[in-house]
Amino acid sequence: MLNKKLYFMITAVLLYGCTTAETATPKLQHALLTKPQSELIAQGIARLMRTDNIALADDVFMQRSLLVVDNVTKLDEFGNPIMGKQLNMPDRYELLIKNDLCFVRHLDSKATEPLPDVKCKVNYN
Repeated sequence: MLNKKLYFMITAVLLYGCTTAETATPKLQHALLTKPQSELIAQGIARLMRTDNIALADDVFMQRSLLVVDNVTKLDEFGNPIMGKQLNMPDRYELLIKNDLCFVRHLDSKATEPLPDVKCKVNYN
């Protein structure tokens, strides 16, 4: 009798796990823009960088879900590179979607900024 109860409990737990897997929360997926929206993307990245607005190409995130932003080399008053200031690694950002909401995420820090006015779609590539 105890074995039947144990069997029933294990079966119930397994069935419950299968039903909840179907309704699991969707994960962030790589995305592409449905139309050029570089100004809104630039505003989101600027918020992540804690800087003023930045300029991006009009076709940003139209072909790829990844964006690489080179850090600007620091110059002295004579226009020469300052030693040690140009060795920073470029920043990388990705465009993501969850449900119908787009996000931009800094790859190194994983800081993520929602982009409620941006229209994007899942990038299946």
